[in-house]
Amino acid sequence: MVSALPFVVLWPVMACFIALPALAALHRRRASREVSAVATELAAFATTLREAQSRLPMDATLLARILRLRVADTTPLHLAQALDRAEPVLLADVVQRLASRLRRRVAFERMMLARTAPGLRRGAIAASLPPLLVGVVSWSGAHVPLAAQVSLLCIEAVGCVLLWRLARVEI
Repeated sequence: MVSALPFVVLWPVMACFIALPALAALHRRRASREVSAVATELAAFATTLREAQSRLPMDATLLARILRLRVADTTPLHLAQALDRAEPVLLADVVQRLASRLRRRVAFERMMLARTAPGLRRGAIAASLPPLLVGVVSWSGAHVPLAAQVSLLCIEAVGCVLLWRLARVEI
């Protein structure tokens, strides 16, 4: 039983390695939905600015979401808000451009995540086969050396990193 202990401990670690790229892709999809919602709110704010024909302050929760999501290319927005004599139309144009840019990025990211999803599935299946084979050999009564188990864990870690790089489509 002592020789099976490292294998029992290494199984959950290998399972986590195999699941990590899928969890990263899930996180990116969730972030993509939030960025899409921010883009919609920015477009609504731009419309409000155009209709009001006056400088309105941006909602504090929207600004907090933009900062929390680390939305790229917000420098023009911050600059336009900092200018005292900027016309509302200029600010509305800047906000509208940022919203359009965010929508294009989200669309591209979703397309890339959809294209890499089959590869992630095949990679997860391929990554789960060696541990299953070692498990079957171990459960059949054969002794699997600790060095083989550790090397399998290292190979799984390298595969996880490669799959993670595949799943990471951040724009």
